[in-house]
Amino acid sequence: MTRSETAPIEAARARRSCDESALSFETTDDLEPLPGMLGQERAEQALRFGLSMKQKGFNLFVLGPAGMGKHRLVREVLRAADPRGAPVEDWVYVHNFSAPEKPRAIALPVGRGADLEARMGRVADELVATLRASFESEELRNEVRVIQQRIEGRQEEVLSKIGDAAEARSLRMMRTPQGLAFAPMKEGEVLDPERFKALPEEEQKQLKDALGELEEQLQEAMASAPRWQREAREELREIHRGAAQRSAHALLSDAREAFADIEAVSAWLEEAEHDIAQHAPALLAEPSGDDDDADRALERVLAAAGDPVIRYRVNLFIDRRGQDGEPVVEEDHPTLERLFGRVEQKARLGALVSDFTMIRPGAIHRANGGTLVLDARRLLTSPAAWDSLKRALTHRAIEIESLGRSMGISAGSLEPDPIPLDVKVVLIGARQLYYALSGVDPDFDGLFKVAADFSDDVPWNAELELQFARLLAGIARSEDLRPFRRCATSRIIEHASRLAGDQRKLSTWLARVCDLMREADWQAASVDAPVVLREHVRRAVDAQRERDGRLVEATLERFRDGTVMVDTEGAVVGQVNGLSVMSVGHTRFGQPNRITCLVRLGKGEIVDIERESELGGSIHSKGMLILSSYLKASYAEDTPVSLTASLVFEQSYGGVDGDSASMAELCALLSAIARVPIKQSFAITGSVNQRGQAQVIGGVNEKIEGFFEVCRERGLTGEQGVLIPAANVPHLMLREDVVAAIEAGQFAIYPMTCVDDAIARLTGEDPGERGADGHYPEGSVHGRVERRLVELAERAAAFLRRRHDDA
Repeated sequence: MTRSETAPIEAARARRSCDESALSFETTDDLEPLPGMLGQERAEQALRFGLSMKQKGFNLFVLGPAGMGKHRLVREVLRAADPRGAPVEDWVYVHNFSAPEKPRAIALPVGRGADLEARMGRVADELVATLRASFESEELRNEVRVIQQRIEGRQEEVLSKIGDAAEARSLRMMRTPQGLAFAPMKEGEVLDPERFKALPEEEQKQLKDALGELEEQLQEAMASAPRWQREAREELREIHRGAAQRSAHALLSDAREAFADIEAVSAWLEEAEHDIAQHAPALLAEPSGDDDDADRALERVLAAAGDPVIRYRVNLFIDRRGQDGEPVVEEDHPTLERLFGRVEQKARLGALVSDFTMIRPGAIHRANGGTLVLDARRLLTSPAAWDSLKRALTHRAIEIESLGRSMGISAGSLEPDPIPLDVKVVLIGARQLYYALSGVDPDFDGLFKVAADFSDDVPWNAELELQFARLLAGIARSEDLRPFRRCATSRIIEHASRLAGDQRKLSTWLARVCDLMREADWQAASVDAPVVLREHVRRAVDAQRERDGRLVEATLERFRDGTVMVDTEGAVVGQVNGLSVMSVGHTRFGQPNRITCLVRLGKGEIVDIERESELGGSIHSKGMLILSSYLKASYAEDTPVSLTASLVFEQSYGGVDGDSASMAELCALLSAIARVPIKQSFAITGSVNQRGQAQVIGGVNEKIEGFFEVCRERGLTGEQGVLIPAANVPHLMLREDVVAAIEAGQFAIYPMTCVDDAIARLTGEDPGERGADGHYPEGSVHGRVERRLVELAERAAAFLRRRHDDA
């Protein structure tokens, strides 16, 4: 294995600085704001493509971490986008006279929905008074009087004939409290019972026979009276219907003429006119005198509704007046009701009732014909909203349904007509959510065919520096912040590189950059500075770290008082300082961990105590298997490995995962086998492969700073430092205080390419290279490891021979 030089890196390589002299402006006020977003050309192109596609299924999912400015870019692209098609429409809901539980939806040109609503509102307001005036007109009263007189005349004529017939047969028809009756008479006088009995029997019999015949005729006449009354009522109803028809026709003529070009409205107006004519008495809340059960039921319904003419009004559901271009709607709380609308209810006479005027639109109705922007996570956490959205996009229709009905529970509410859907949906969410939906939801890929993937970072070069400065200029103006001098701008650029975790890149984490600018502006305001300087940005960064520093301070206190045992001086066999990163909320910091290894005679296995105690993750276990493979391949080509080694993170009481400590564990293992002490003034991080090569790890800045804090607490000696993979050097963006300590020679960072580099620095001894004879030099670290493994193998063989001899 070829070693590299392990000289410490220079301070200039531990943190990249932005040369403010290369920035061609004095303050951000001198710059034009950057249009669009920094480094998001791919995402912006995808947005423009998706928004311009009219075919079904080309909806968009904008994916990337939170705080990247996804919503901002979507808004900018939407503002600049060309219209996709024809102008959008107004929508109204009206009463369905044939199926009242299914209100009818009608589309109208923009502005005419409000016109129809106003015209029908006037009709409804005037209808009752107009009908009442028509019904109480002298003309109608005369017609009613004629019918009544005709009925009365017919009754009198029939009764008169019966009376005359009675007189001819010596009987008189008389009106009594019990009704009409016949009485015998003689010589023009009505006979009382005494005088009637005094008549001859033959005369009595004649009178009785006549009485029976006349009573029969009277009963027949009385039986015809209800039929005459029904005929009269039908005539009266026709008269009222005709009057109502004429009134309705006159009232609706204005609306009919205004909307003659819209077939759906014209047809509904015809139905409304017919309905008014049919139910005029019910509308007046007056008994019609009709025995028809349906009419009486309608009277009760209209009385319960409180507004007898509400069925002739119009619910202006979507009003597009005053809108410029296609609608763009952002719904930040996409519940089922807020997204798809609802049918409201109100209590009346002890029951919940609703009608078509209580239908309310949702965000998707307002966005119809344009674009709807939704937060994907909130949408998925709203019951039934995601499934309803997929159904609407699939069928291109919007149905208003309650949550209960969407879950299969009958709610007894209205079922409004679906409205045709033509909308572009833009979901905004995290990458993990996008990949999860793509993997588990079979409908997702067919409905959201365009992914606008935001980049986490951009290259750090001169061109991007200026663009970044223009981005800061736009933020400063939109947030009404003080101008930022170029020295302050350069410090923010350096902070963006720290957020990216790479000297070669700048983070596009816009939310964190904006917060830093706001805090730096506050720092400038606190000292009445007219512009923001580098010092104000530095103070803002320090203040952020101080606010989030409680856990860091508590961790340092544990190292300070010896609760957590980590040495920063001396040398110990089989013991090394590893490094880890702790993440709690927004707080992220590094800390050293003591890793120890013990070796004894055994069967050639490396025991991962973390794994055995179920604290180690699968990646950490993989790292342990790599150590075993390296050991056997490097030292046991001809000799069996006859040891058992146990490795552990001391005082680790939580889960351990990842392989970034595998190089440290390998060094502890080799130290324990060779009995070579490791200097405790160093910490080491990095993963290792089977060939012993150092591999890149994450969180390198936090890890270095964590060990630096512990060393500074105990006093910097100039001997302390951290070993990192050489591939991690470009990722260094250390704090200024750490860089200052490196510059002063109080602390050091050592790059390594392989385990030999680590062994040489940690032990201060030559690791050794395998010679032509296939062996490592005597006295080298690898030579000691090899010799110890041979000794252990010989001891194992001798032990087996003794057991065999004893047997």
